[in-house]
Amino acid sequence: MALEYIVPRVAVDESDVGPRPTPSVSLASIGIVGTFSKGPVNTPVTIGSLEQLIEVFGEYKPGLTGYLTARGALHQGANDLKVVRIGSPNLKAASLVLKDSTNGDSVLVEAVTPGTWGNDIKVAVASGTQTGTFKLVVTYGKVSETHDNLTLDNLSGVKSNLVKLSKATGATNIPANITATPLSGGNDGADTTDSDYIGTIDAQGNRTGLKAMEPVRVAIVVCAQQYSEQIHAALIAHCAAATIGQGLRMAVLNTAPGLTVDAATQVTTELDSMRAIMTYPWLEPLEEAGTYVAPDGYYAGRLAVLASQQSPSNKEIVGITGTERYFTDAEVKALTLARISPITLVPGRGYRIRNGLTLSSDPAWNQTNIRRQFDQLEMEIYDALQWAISEENTPELRMAVAAQIDAHLENKKRKGEIYDYKPTICDDTNNTPETIAARILNVKVRVRPVYASDYIDVAVQRLLTTA
Repeated sequence: MALEYIVPRVAVDESDVGPRPTPSVSLASIGIVGTFSKGPVNTPVTIGSLEQLIEVFGEYKPGLTGYLTARGALHQGANDLKVVRIGSPNLKAASLVLKDSTNGDSVLVEAVTPGTWGNDIKVAVASGTQTGTFKLVVTYGKVSETHDNLTLDNLSGVKSNLVKLSKATGATNIPANITATPLSGGNDGADTTDSDYIGTIDAQGNRTGLKAMEPVRVAIVVCAQQYSEQIHAALIAHCAAATIGQGLRMAVLNTAPGLTVDAATQVTTELDSMRAIMTYPWLEPLEEAGTYVAPDGYYAGRLAVLASQQSPSNKEIVGITGTERYFTDAEVKALTLARISPITLVPGRGYRIRNGLTLSSDPAWNQTNIRRQFDQLEMEIYDALQWAISEENTPELRMAVAAQIDAHLENKKRKGEIYDYKPTICDDTNNTPETIAARILNVKVRVRPVYASDYIDVAVQRLLTTA
């Protein structure tokens, strides 16, 4: 039936035509793999502040790595950390088996997460309010929980932030009353090896270490305080293998502590990657005067708060009182030639990153901000064109795709996120009958990135006076 216009009306057209908005992609997220004193294991957790870090993963403890790196990043203003806690096979939750009146096993009490923190949990048992039940009082520092009217059959329903309860094997009686008794046997799993950081995927798809970070969209990734050749290789391979959907990313690598400049320049001899940054030397944090920590978190945190087009070169690092070594201009030059991005004291201007290099030997990709500009743009276009997947490959589709990308590029140019661009090509010139028949839509995007003004040459001219 033909449409009839009888009375005035407003028509709403919801057809998919014209350019679509393209949301920006953040490069502020940092993935950190490390050891901690508490918290979930091999599960990425989003952390936005030092207070939240301490609440979830515990405070600083000698021998553990994750807190040092995460704290350094947070000091720079980073507020989007994806933290994966790992541990050695010795990682274990503190526990206590409650006995019944005949001294038989009754209830197993375990800390909710592994680590020595659980050794500070105490539990007491008293008679429950209802006949035939028991009451469990759990304390941890100033925190106290009371769980009443428990039986061997309702333990799984207990909601606790401190412990989990289960029926002991063969148990038939509820536990006997006891005064506050500590859990024991908790282990932080601090004696890790490279393989614990690199991680695995088991037959059930469970991920550990860096493998647990693969499905998480992060822009920067580090293995806290690590510096072995195996860890360097694993981080580079991890970043190189990440797809646009997973999130393109870069790694921040450490040298070993105590290296001389000459020794440090040898570390990068066999490394060549546009997706990795080598930083040096180790730093003295405000909180632990006289000790030195790896710079990975401090560098990653500073990078995370920069816009993609901003180079980390000449940016200040805060939260430190010193570095293992101070460099002359000649040593900074030697480190730069070795593709190392050092942190050093600049008189009157604090501690600063002295170049913005990646580990790439290709001059087209050896600047961190160039790599990050293209990573951001590629992910934004990828996200923006999801609507076009499996649509009919027609001139109208190709025009809409080109218009959407050009609108996005113009917006990025106005905001200074790219320097310039040429019109997107998505037409018959790059979409032939053969490519269309192969179900391929070809799009060519041409962008000129923003470059850093690393070298400032000033010509000072002496003017002669004349009579």
